[in-house]
Amino acid sequence: MDPIDPRRSRWRDHLADALDFVMPVWCASCDEPGRILCARCLATLPQPECRQIDGLDVWSVTRYEAAAGRIVRALKEAGTTGLARPLGGALSQLLIGAGWCDLELVPVPTSRAGLRRRGYAVPDLLARRTGAPVRRLLRLQRRVADQRRLGRADRQRNVAGSFVAHPGDGPVVVLDDVVTTGATLLEARRALRAAGRDVLGAVVVADTPRRVSPAVEE
Repeated sequence: MDPIDPRRSRWRDHLADALDFVMPVWCASCDEPGRILCARCLATLPQPECRQIDGLDVWSVTRYEAAAGRIVRALKEAGTTGLARPLGGALSQLLIGAGWCDLELVPVPTSRAGLRRRGYAVPDLLARRTGAPVRRLLRLQRRVADQRRLGRADRQRNVAGSFVAHPGDGPVVVLDDVVTTGATLLEARRALRAAGRDVLGAVVVADTPRRVSPAVEE
């Protein structure tokens, strides 16, 4: 994974939002017309939960299953960027519930390959929709292999030492779209701590502790 220019990423995000706004929409889960995510499907999502990964509290909006899986795939692979608004609102509620709403939110950086494939950075898009203060403190300093077909130990080795953070102090919360083994979040924590930051936890849209389709993950 290569570093990306945050200015170009923001421009791509704005363009993706504009295209989503002017085109007709259907529910990303059930295809009901009129709303990007209908109230019925939103109500069927599993409730938020928290799990610890090597001492890091990771709050997720929902588990990756059924409707939640369709929604995540629509955001990550089908270009349905309008989903960032309701999902960002749900992430905001997690931040409030955890007592983190006033803390700086640090999105996990997107690889150059992922940005080329999608045209937008999913964690950045979600972070902007939370209403929380956002700081892009992390960047990629080397390429890593595609994580999608790697096991737990290989994922950890793959991302080890791949992030570097801007130096500073003060507590932060990391944001990503999906967590499986937690290797990426732990690498983000390592880099931020090395730069002097106190990482209080992480928030994600979906938690998928079991192996899922490789189309879902970086």
